[in-house]
Amino acid sequence: MIDCKKIDKAFDFYNINIKYKKTCYECIEEINNDDICTKKFNEVYNKLYYDDFKNIKELWNIRDINKFFIYNVNPFITNIMIILGYEIHIYNMKKNNFDDEQVNIHKRRIKECFESDIVNRGYKGIRISQMLWAIYFIRTRIIEVGRLQYEYNLEDDNKLVIKIHIPRGSELDIFDVKKSISDSKIQLKKYFNIENCRYICNSWLLSNKIYEIIDKKTNICKFHELFNVKDGQNCIKDILNFVYQIDECDDYSLLPENTSLQKKIKKQLLIGNIFYLGLGELK
Repeated sequence: MIDCKKIDKAFDFYNINIKYKKTCYECIEEINNDDICTKKFNEVYNKLYYDDFKNIKELWNIRDINKFFIYNVNPFITNIMIILGYEIHIYNMKKNNFDDEQVNIHKRRIKECFESDIVNRGYKGIRISQMLWAIYFIRTRIIEVGRLQYEYNLEDDNKLVIKIHIPRGSELDIFDVKKSISDSKIQLKKYFNIENCRYICNSWLLSNKIYEIIDKKTNICKFHELFNVKDGQNCIKDILNFVYQIDECDDYSLLPENTSLQKKIKKQLLIGNIFYLGLGELK
């Protein structure tokens, strides 16, 4: 049985808007009153919070919440999954001796994961991707240093690499980027005793096609030039998400043109060009 008192404490800890409490309580009641749902919820909870972290990677390919949990599940179940991890989050941050600044960053990012899809997209619950992203913070696999985020990650050959993530927010100023990368080496050593690792970044922002079509004086191009980049898989879904704030599009002619980047990408899509994910390794 899920204890609603944990919800209250988690809301206080992450400073989540209390207007969502009622929806949380209703979702918890549905879970607690359905033995099959309770069992599946506990299975997912244990997998996310206690399994080998490598097992989480495969979950990113699941898009349908009903496949993740059970058919016709309350969509707010993903939000519940996040905030029930708050005690684990506290423990992990203490274990890694996070300072107040890093703790506050982590709390803010969990709040964003909990609220973003509800506030910005009007969904009834957050997407699986948002839930999984929150788990990376709760299990303290990521620190944020200035403009960028850094995830320590074991590749298939068990070699440790640092994955650079680019959170939404301020402009991707190249001076801020370079300072963040430099400072990250100190912070990774401080919190995780990690040093002398390869830095990689797999992002639509590193797409060679985007680099080809935009002004070389832009910060996106300057960011691209910090890496050796090769093409990955088709990244149109990422572009629709991050550039146009939509999940899918059946008619590219309807895409907005509010920014120069939107205009240039739309033009390429309309003539059938494909954008591939940029797989970059820091030079």
